[in-house]
Amino acid sequence: MRNTKHVGKLANTQKRVVVMFRELPDDPKHCLVVDTDALPDWMQDNVINAVEAPGAQASANFYEYAERTVLTDGTNMLQTLHKTGRLMKQETDNVIMTPNAEVAVGLTEINNIVREQDADAKVVSPPTDETPMAGKEVKPGQAAEAPILDAKPGETLDDTQMAKNLLAQAKSFESEAKNLKAQAYELAPGLKPGPKKTDAKVTEPAE
Repeated sequence: MRNTKHVGKLANTQKRVVVMFRELPDDPKHCLVVDTDALPDWMQDNVINAVEAPGAQASANFYEYAERTVLTDGTNMLQTLHKTGRLMKQETDNVIMTPNAEVAVGLTEINNIVREQDADAKVVSPPTDETPMAGKEVKPGQAAEAPILDAKPGETLDDTQMAKNLLAQAKSFESEAKNLKAQAYELAPGLKPGPKKTDAKVTEPAE
């Protein structure tokens, strides 16, 4: 995985993780992360592709993007990671964010900076339903508890329904791309395609 926003590692094990929730309501010292190496190959590819997508990079929190993203099996990314116990509770002090090869900063420090910049920012609660989340804190040296999946989770969808889900996801991507382009052209109008204004040439009078 290339270094990018929402990606980090655990200080105690050096495992690479994707930070889904930077902090928890009424518990700012803990976060929820996904151990990407522990995912089945197909799901790992989905999560990595999602976190590297422009929409995810434009979001302050990865869960915002994951909750509107569909996995290749047709299920919602955030809900599936939650229901299969892939969301691990970690101390923010144990998470080091690595947005690029030159930078490594603690998640606690990032959260403090965000809190100072926006004291009224709302901390969103993780998914909750009849299936308990893997909310047990993973202690140093302790492996993450996650079920082994031999098959894709969720109900089996027919080709038509899966195609509809993929088209809905593509439409979402198109909308995000359009918004990102508009923001880019607003910052640098010269990059916008189309005829460019040129200065009129001054011709010297013939002698």
